[in-house]
Amino acid sequence: MANIISLDLLEDELGAVVWAGDYQSREEAIGHALEVLLAANPHLRVKTAVELYRREKVTLARAAEIAGLELETFKERLAERGVPIHIDEPPEEVRAGAELIRRQREAS
Repeated sequence: MANIISLDLLEDELGAVVWAGDYQSREEAIGHALEVLLAANPHLRVKTAVELYRREKVTLARAAEIAGLELETFKERLAERGVPIHIDEPPEEVRAGAELIRRQREAS
């Protein structure tokens, strides 16, 4: 099966996706493409969340949400990879992240 996306035409293909009218911007189209990629690849979702947390781009609660894991399970994944856990997040943010994950799981 031939690749749908050609690196030679990547910019033109991205522009065509926006011009087709379903997306308001290139960023919106790229964001959706990334969401689909991560949804289809749970292992990549976890690895991405770990890297974002390691680089301090997201909080622990947000990283767990991105990974699609309960907070404690995500902490285990961090420990497995030797990533230190920073305990500088406000408790209300941790609770809010856990509640969001719980609601998403109930909706599934």
